[in-house]
Amino acid sequence: MKWSIQQLNKIQKFPFSFQVTFDYKDAISNVSDILDIDIVKVDGNIDKINDNTYRLKYHMVAPLTLQCALTLDPVAYVIEKDYNEVYSTIDCDNYFLIEHNTLDLNEIIWSNILIEKPINVILPNAYEILKERGITLDDTINLDEDEEILFSSNKNPKNQD
Repeated sequence: MKWSIQQLNKIQKFPFSFQVTFDYKDAISNVSDILDIDIVKVDGNIDKINDNTYRLKYHMVAPLTLQCALTLDPVAYVIEKDYNEVYSTIDCDNYFLIEHNTLDLNEIIWSNILIEKPINVILPNAYEILKERGITLDDTINLDEDEEILFSSNKNPKNQD
């Protein structure tokens, strides 16, 4: 769904409501860590701030299938989030820039999916699955004498208690 600035200026009644679905099956072919994506549902509205600036408030539900970082098995993951974003033809730090005179909801939603998807997901029972497969993870870290751990989620940094 796209709106040109001219189309937005012709809308008489704000907020202007929309409800749309997107199919990003083709788009995930370029994204290695998304195994599958179902239909993404978006509903929301557009408010006019001025002739060049618009506020989008919308709710997105994006069902993804990602890969478990440990077992490599598929993991169902749903991004469900509310957004309140301001778009403008005026280049300003407080707004997202409307490029090419068009507010493209398809691009906006796809960008948000890529931003919101986690880098890694792990199945809740990943360690049990690995154990059943005969795989034991060794999470001890051997360092050379000139290396140190700056941050670790389950251990204190080297030389600190």
